Parts: sequence; C-alpha cells; structure tokens
Amino acid sequence: MTAILRATDIRHVYGSGPTAFEALRGVSFEIQRGEVVLLLGPSGSGKTTLLQVIGGLLRPTSGTLTLAGQSLDGLDLEALGRVRLANFGFVFQAYNLFPTLTAAENVEVALDLIGIRGAPARRRSRELLAEVGLAEKADSFPAHMSGGQKQRVAIARALAADPAVVLADEPTAALDSHSGAKVVGLFRRLADQGRAVVIVTHDSRILGAGDRIVEMEDGVVVPGTHAAGAHGPDAQGAHA
Repeated sequence: MTAILRATDIRHVYGSGPTAFEALRGVSFEIQRGEVVLLLGPSGSGKTTLLQVIGGLLRPTSGTLTLAGQSLDGLDLEALGRVRLANFGFVFQAYNLFPTLTAAENVEVALDLIGIRGAPARRRSRELLAEVGLAEKADSFPAHMSGGQKQRVAIARALAADPAVVLADEPTAALDSHSGAKVVGLFRRLADQGRAVVIVTHDSRILGAGDRIVEMEDGVVVPGTHAAGAHGPDAQGAHA
C-alpha cells in the first residue's frame, strides 16, 4: 500500500541562536488512505508541531514531505497554500467557529475559499452538515449548540474541499464521553471513505478507535509504533 502522506527526517527549530528550540529532531512518519493514526505524547513532545508541518502550516527546517507521491519541498507560500487548501482539512480543540454566523454560514466560509459561493455553497453546506448529523442545526448559532455539535460543525467545515487528509488536534479534549464518541465515529467514517486521518490526542478514551498509535517524546517518534486495537463498538462507541 502506498502512503498518501510521507514525512522523512523532519526537523523543525523555533527561534535561533542561544534561544533556539528543536521541536522535531529527525521525525519520519507516514499514513495510508483509509487509516486513522493517533499521535500521542506528553506536552512538548512535538505532536502539534508535527501536525502543523505535515499539514503545510509550518515549514520544516529540514527534511522532505510528499503528498500522493508529489514533493512539497521548495513550494512558495502561494503554491503551498493551494496544496493545503485542496488536500487538507483541519479540526481543532477550540472549534474556531465564527460566533456571529450560523452553522451553515460557518461551513460556507470554507466553501468560499475554494470558489464555491451563492446557492451552490448554501446547498453544499447543508449537505455537509447532514453528513455529520447536524441537518437540523444548519440555522443555529454556535452559542446555541453543545460542544459536540460545534465540533461536528468544525468537521463539516474541514470537509469543504473533500480533502484527502484530515488532521485533528485534541478534537475530543473538551467533550463529554457521549459527544466524544460521536466525533470519533465521524473520523472513523471519514477513514472508511478513503481519507487519511491523523488525530493528536491525550484522550485515553479514544485509544481503541484508531488503526495505529504513533508515540512521540522529546521531538522524536518512540520506536515500536503499534496497532491501536480494534475500532469496533467498544472503542468509546466509535460507530455511534
């Protein structure tokens, strides 16, 4: 099986001179289509930096990145932005929804970025909300939604460009177990549809919901990446 995303010998240094901090120290990492990878490690281990590097939000100090066999090295900021917009969907712990926009309008913002506007955007935003089980919340504002519902709106927004890779940073940390189960179930379904999913997490409740666990410590991958276990109904209700 060919990796959709491959990072090889990635280093990332914040700052320079005596205050420089090497957050990633030669990390190699890959993910296949249809796979959920859980990225674990203590605070400061480099997990979020790695997520941002592989998603094109940060440039690595050195190393190589390939997406579907195409090198991302050397792309200027504009070209890298186009690749990121077309291929990656991002989900964050804080949801990052616009409070003055409805659920549908929040999704339409992402559609606008890829050139879908007007009636097609309104129709597509509602289709995406229905896909995450929130058709009835299309006209609701974030203040009138639960944490789990807001996170599902964020996932719908991340799917605007039909990305090949979905990257999530602590997506269940602020959710109760029931809401977290629904969100994890969505990620599992996205992978089953052929997407690659990487989840940074400290949430021990979801460890059974992935295909692999990759552990990080002090900026490197801990040897012995292992299977996360079955992702069936006992994996925090992963198919809820």
